[in-house]
Amino acid sequence: MKASDLIANKIEKITDHVFSGQGGFVIHIMDSLSKKKKLTIVPSQNEQGASLAADAYYRVSGKLGVVVVTSGPGAINSLQGLACSYYDSIPSLYITGAPVTKALKKNQNLRQLGFQEMEIKEMVSSFTKYAVRITDVKKISYEIDKCIYLSQTGRPGPCLIDLPDDIQRMDIKLSEQKKFYNFKSKAFINKTYINKTSEMINKSKKPIFIIGHGVKISKNISGIKKLIKKTRIPYAPTWAMAEYFDANDKKNIGSFGVYATRYGNFSIQSSDLLVILGSRMSGPLIGGNPKLFAPNAKKIQVDIDRAELKEENGINIDLKIDCNVKDFIDLLNKKKIRWKPNKKWFNKIENLKKKYPIIQESYYRQRNKVNPYIFFNKLSELASSNEIIIPDASANLVWAYQAFVPKKNQKIFTSLNHSPMGYSVAAAIGASMASKKSQVIAIIGDGSMQMNIQELENIKAHNLPIKVFVINNNGYGMIKQTINTWMKGKYVGCDLKSGLSLPDFKKFQMLMEYNLQRLIIITIFMKK
Repeated sequence: MKASDLIANKIEKITDHVFSGQGGFVIHIMDSLSKKKKLTIVPSQNEQGASLAADAYYRVSGKLGVVVVTSGPGAINSLQGLACSYYDSIPSLYITGAPVTKALKKNQNLRQLGFQEMEIKEMVSSFTKYAVRITDVKKISYEIDKCIYLSQTGRPGPCLIDLPDDIQRMDIKLSEQKKFYNFKSKAFINKTYINKTSEMINKSKKPIFIIGHGVKISKNISGIKKLIKKTRIPYAPTWAMAEYFDANDKKNIGSFGVYATRYGNFSIQSSDLLVILGSRMSGPLIGGNPKLFAPNAKKIQVDIDRAELKEENGINIDLKIDCNVKDFIDLLNKKKIRWKPNKKWFNKIENLKKKYPIIQESYYRQRNKVNPYIFFNKLSELASSNEIIIPDASANLVWAYQAFVPKKNQKIFTSLNHSPMGYSVAAAIGASMASKKSQVIAIIGDGSMQMNIQELENIKAHNLPIKVFVINNNGYGMIKQTINTWMKGKYVGCDLKSGLSLPDFKKFQMLMEYNLQRLIIITIFMKK
């Protein structure tokens, strides 16, 4: 058997799609993949697009995002999506081509020996769970199985295999392939932690559950909903979890953080106990001065990643619990919790929501330009329940998560931690491939649109049901806001007057029109 055929056999078992960029050092893998009837190869216009599409593909389908790119430039281009997956804990498998083994440098002081040679394994070591270069053909099966296992075990993330061209085309014997044996460690939580958590909840007057992405990763949405129903404790879903909870639920305090709702922030600041479930409590959630974040609240943090409990973010944690959040929630559900719902606490939360609404009456009196909050709120009213919403980075991401109200069965997501400009258009391709019956809506700024505008050709070529809303704020809107705050409005490289030129997207759409058009580009001019 050819080595690349073995690779294709294994990939066929874990996914339906492979997102790729062609190149001289992956032609054997691509050829083997093309023979698999159950696999669809999705070539990108730029490998960045392939990597972002693979990231979104997993978020929608739950199947591993697989990316195949050639060495050097191809690998470099794919790093954007790799970083998105790592920082948002999204499992994926990357296979990069490399020059033949005899063209790989031995002297580390030598810059390059083979054409397009690159030390990709070392380059990505800080944002992959595992990266390896295979130089022994007998280890192909072992390394692929290891990557698949590690990418989905513990705190998920991407793994990468760098594969020289000559290794890909070697003949192999399956009997000589080294085997990978995975292991499942038994979950262990000291019952003292469960008892202590229960005691702290019972003594609390104003508790809040903070529900982070780890709850979704651990596949326990039903468990946390059961816990909320059982205890009747108010909760705050982070942006990654917004789609799973009813925004009108009186126990839902809303989003909190630097870019979130005022009522959510006031509720958090008024609490006396925060039970943090699978959230790393990043800067956008806690603000610039961690000492001022819920200063009167005791804090319990549950996280499978021990490093997240080291308090590098500056928050003092009263009870740290290193475990799978699913196991913690399941055990807490079995515990008898005697917290008595505090009517004054619920009234306070309700009054804050009424006092500080997202949509203010004055927004409706604006003329000429669209108010972004009204736009996103109206979009949420009109979008059907099976649609997938992907906001991009910067201002439109903030507006989306503040004003868009998800319906049941809708999905809304983006790259929240790495948050690159240009994510949504490329990601829409992966999302559409993962759920072909769903309409996908990508909302992107005029500045961000330029980062992956070439992927519109892929949307057209595959006839995908994708709508692209371009928010035109004449440049980099959030950067301009930041410059206004810190640099007295002295713009540099963020709009036409300061050197940044952007195209007329209405004219661009005319170039993209085609028969039976399903791609729709809508430009919205936002009020500054």
